[in-house]
Amino acid sequence: MSSPGVLPREVAEAFPFSYAVVDVETTGLSPDNDRVLQIAVTQLTADGALEKQWTTLVDPERDPGPVHIHGITAARLRGAPRYADVADHIHELINGRVFVAHNARFDWDFLSSEADRAAAHFPSHQRLCTWQTSAMFDLPLPNLKLGTICQYWGVSQARPHDAADDVRALVEVTRHSLAYASFLHLQLPISRPWPRNGYPPTAPRANCPWKYPGRHTTGESLRQGMTVVFTGPTAVDRTLLIEEATEAGLAVMNSVSSRTSLLVSNGTTTTRKAERARLHGTSILTEAQYRRLLSAIQPGVAKQSPTTPPAAPTVKRTPKPTPNRGGPLAGHRVIIIGGAPDEAHSTRDRIVESGGACAVNLTASVTAAVPLSGHQTDQRWARVQDSNLLVLDQRSLQPVEQGHQSTVVHSLTTGTPMVTESEVAELPRGGVTDVEDAPLIVTVRWSHSAAIGDVDVVAFVLGDDELVGDDDDFCFYNQREHPGGAVDLELDTIGQAVANIRPSALEATSRVMLAASIDGDGVFGQLGAIELDVRSLDGVSLIHATLDAADQEASMLLAAVYWRNGSPRFRAIGQGYQHRLETLAVNFGVDIEDSPTRV
Repeated sequence: MSSPGVLPREVAEAFPFSYAVVDVETTGLSPDNDRVLQIAVTQLTADGALEKQWTTLVDPERDPGPVHIHGITAARLRGAPRYADVADHIHELINGRVFVAHNARFDWDFLSSEADRAAAHFPSHQRLCTWQTSAMFDLPLPNLKLGTICQYWGVSQARPHDAADDVRALVEVTRHSLAYASFLHLQLPISRPWPRNGYPPTAPRANCPWKYPGRHTTGESLRQGMTVVFTGPTAVDRTLLIEEATEAGLAVMNSVSSRTSLLVSNGTTTTRKAERARLHGTSILTEAQYRRLLSAIQPGVAKQSPTTPPAAPTVKRTPKPTPNRGGPLAGHRVIIIGGAPDEAHSTRDRIVESGGACAVNLTASVTAAVPLSGHQTDQRWARVQDSNLLVLDQRSLQPVEQGHQSTVVHSLTTGTPMVTESEVAELPRGGVTDVEDAPLIVTVRWSHSAAIGDVDVVAFVLGDDELVGDDDDFCFYNQREHPGGAVDLELDTIGQAVANIRPSALEATSRVMLAASIDGDGVFGQLGAIELDVRSLDGVSLIHATLDAADQEASMLLAAVYWRNGSPRFRAIGQGYQHRLETLAVNFGVDIEDSPTRV
């Protein structure tokens, strides 16, 4: 039995999904090592009506962890069911529905891991994160914590960190989010999660503290910093070989590339690694030969650590994030409605020259709009008028009189702003700014109204020679996590991709390079601008950039994160190319079968 619907019909028609709103409390932060303590699930229909509601404590079969956060003691857990005892019921509540949670990847990963332990199939294939949805709206908030978002929408929280109360609040936040997305004509950022079954996390790759000295030549000694790859059966356990190599100062890689110093193989010639080694002319040693050379390894040249203070005192200078803050559009975020690609491109350039910032989608932060040819046929134009935004003349970029002022009050789409002055760094193409040594969440967005196929967002972890060390340093659709922890990608989301970057996992001379490519025969002229939204783990907005590529360009370097003068730095790039992703990858040293020549 469901309650009456609370959302307008147009919302249900725009998003004809059923939802399972979920929250879990856990013993810690690792889905692979920690356990679920409490779970709450509430089912919602497309019109926001309540269906089944259920919650339970769960016996984690271990210590409950940080009781000061979740308040769940061992005494409260006495007699609670194990996850395996309730797995079927939980999965029945979730099956066939969009999985909704705040920081949804966290809850989804925990429940997926619990399902693995219970030898059960986790039946969730679509996920909606209220953190990401609120970020997409660009709500005027100091952060994207659940409590802050609840306060914006006027939703009460009686017992934060209690799964049942958090789900009750999340139901209300979800309703507001659905209504607001419909009002703005935005698509929901629903993702299709990368399955955890059969995809265990890769052990982090240890950063090698020695500079890469080049490839090994037969008859020469090994030198610290050389890269080694193992293939085939070995007399000594592979794990021990890797530990020995790392302790001796070698960089252990998982695949062979043109930069691999040597391959260790006991006569195995048919593996892909051996084939690549022969292709690149890489030195191939037996295990015995390798271990003899390892015992007499020569010292290498130490890399500079990003946390090592410079030898002489320096003055840290934060780069200027924007060249022009005093123009007539300073403080405005402007959206362009309608227009041909070249017309929209040139208008965005003039907006930036006038001190404004550009938006690719209609969001809460947009303050002005420029109507170009054909704007009347764009559904967003009515919303621009309903929102009483400033309308600018397309030639002069001066305000024009609107035909009407809307007096409509949208109770479900109107919140309470909590910040009045933004401290976000607005970066132009080529702009740089220093950031804290803390994880960065970089969301890459494009227009929801663009008639184009897929946009592939990828990441390269590059050395001081601007090349990958091996193919593990190329993160893309089928290889989303870097083994050293520098970056992992969240893909398969409508209208956006997310790169989670950890500057602390980067060496002093390496960098993470983000890039995008249009799938098929598409070009950026059909897509329009790309937007970069950089936030902290708590959702504090740090950096914003809007980047254009030329009409016929098919790939673009978006941004780089690297160390400079003891501080992580973020650079917005915006450099486009006519070649596609495969050529871009080859240019950065990725080995691709039947690949084109480097250009």
